[in-house]
Amino acid sequence: MLGDYSNLHASLAKELRRRGHEVTLVSDRGGYMKTDADIEMRRHQGIFGSFAYLYRVMATLPSWSGYDVVQLINPQFLSLKPGKLKIIFDILKKNNRSVFLTLCGNDHFFVKDCVDSDLFRFSEFRIGKEKAPLVLCDPNRENGWLIPAHADYTQHLYDNVDGAMSTLPEYDMSARRHMDPEKLVFTNLPISLDSLKFTSMNLDNPIRVLIGMRGGMEIQKGTARMLDICKELEKEMGGQFEVKVVKNLPLDDYLNELRNSHIVIDQLYSYSPGMNALQTMALGRITASGGQPEYYEYIGENTQPIFCLTPLEDAETMKDRLKELILDAERLKSMSEEGRQLVERHNDVSKVASLFEEHWQKRILNKEAHGKGKF
Repeated sequence: MLGDYSNLHASLAKELRRRGHEVTLVSDRGGYMKTDADIEMRRHQGIFGSFAYLYRVMATLPSWSGYDVVQLINPQFLSLKPGKLKIIFDILKKNNRSVFLTLCGNDHFFVKDCVDSDLFRFSEFRIGKEKAPLVLCDPNRENGWLIPAHADYTQHLYDNVDGAMSTLPEYDMSARRHMDPEKLVFTNLPISLDSLKFTSMNLDNPIRVLIGMRGGMEIQKGTARMLDICKELEKEMGGQFEVKVVKNLPLDDYLNELRNSHIVIDQLYSYSPGMNALQTMALGRITASGGQPEYYEYIGENTQPIFCLTPLEDAETMKDRLKELILDAERLKSMSEEGRQLVERHNDVSKVASLFEEHWQKRILNKEAHGKGKF
């Protein structure tokens, strides 16, 4: 497993080992998150950091051979430019039985669909047809994904991976436009429920809202805007409500903050709950995140325990809805229980790992039945 986002591959790796597989996980350990990895591959700033990182990758690359499956977290599975990634991908493809892609996070085609198509009503790049705050303050955050080098490399990867696993509906919706649908399976995100015990919320005053911020991503995730709304509400409601901001915490420390909260603000521009939101729900806390109709339709779910955030809504309306939720103890309790149940039904790591296993087997057998790339 090459790369990791928010403990996704680390959670899968642990479950796969429990089933008897041999797994090597290579990642930067999520930086400040300090997630698990067998080989830490972290790029430090500056020219010397760049040279040291590339040297380490090339020195380690020969050992990344002889695997039945290489699973890439994203086309940007290492902190390198597209040209170097293409070379490394081709080496991995040649020296291993199969290479698969976890569709997770931005890549060229996903960003292109956010910007150019009518697939999404909003994203971190566009709100309707208008540029989102991220693009207005830093156009390179969009343009960087759309350059020809990224387009050529991502097309090469989409054409040549043996299969791909979409972890959120929006990634699946986009990928099906650009990749052979036979290669794709929708899996949901994996959550290790054994380590995230449900506990009932004590609805004492004040209701505690947590906003976890990643340095440099406050605009991209919409947490800066949500903090302004929560601060206004904190003033209006006196001692009934308080907001706490934490930044760049290790995962274990952050999970403890979740346990001590009632409501956790996640992402403003997502259609679906990500790892942070799902961990929140697993613990029995309320998540404010993406919860669009497409998400519930994709997973076939009737209950809607997510406090849905959307940039299409003005600040006053969002503040009023949040205040209404805070004052409704019964609704908070039911959302807490329904959120845990939703994660159990759709995101239990054992269920997601089974989908990965089935897709590996199906695609590898199909490939070898046609005499391609026998290992």
